[in-house]
Amino acid sequence: MFIDTHCHLDFEIFDDSRDDIVEECKSLNINKFINPATSFSNWQELIHLREKFSNISICFGLHPIFIEKHSQVHIEQLKKYTIENNCKLIGEIGLDKRFNNFDKQIDIFSQQLNIAKELNKKVIIHSVKTHNEIIKIIKDTSFTNGGIIHAFNGTYQEAKIFINLGFKLGIGGILSHTTSKLKETLNKVSYKDIVLETDSPDMNLYDSKESINKPQNIIKIFDLLKNIYMEDPDILEQQIYKNSLELT
Repeated sequence: MFIDTHCHLDFEIFDDSRDDIVEECKSLNINKFINPATSFSNWQELIHLREKFSNISICFGLHPIFIEKHSQVHIEQLKKYTIENNCKLIGEIGLDKRFNNFDKQIDIFSQQLNIAKELNKKVIIHSVKTHNEIIKIIKDTSFTNGGIIHAFNGTYQEAKIFINLGFKLGIGGILSHTTSKLKETLNKVSYKDIVLETDSPDMNLYDSKESINKPQNIIKIFDLLKNIYMEDPDILEQQIYKNSLELT
């Protein structure tokens, strides 16, 4: 069995296909999904999504890409929504150096980590060119609950630090890219420390002919992992499922 630990099935692009996707995933033994938030504006949509699909776990967070939309009011609401909806995670949160508002990103990220610490929740972290900053803030806030480093594509040294801090590495479509350094990193990382994700509808597989990414591609990502770990596929599948299950 499989779990897509990071997808955005609440996005409008899935409105006409969402039911079919969830149903087809059942036939592929993809039986659970984690759907993190990107902005306060879609939190209510996530609640409706979980009401319709019991196998979709949701969590709330303020994504760094949309940080200019967020204020202190939304930080305060994050705690309320997380408690009321009995979420196991807070996310998607983090830092992204492609955007200029970095000081505000750091402030919002730090506050969200502190809320997760207070509520004893794990987190889903978005990190683009910011692994060192993320690691420093995790340590500075004494955050020890762990979670997932979304779309990990770092070095073995970075992977080892995150794992020692209690995080699983989210492995997705980046693995299919021929220039990715991820394969080299995973050769040194135990499969006990990874989870699978698609980030649907984004981060499509390198050779995909589809216009958008879909959770069904978890199977293709797993096939790529089989070539790296050279483990009995059933054992590999069971362990990665176990890694993911505690997060749902």
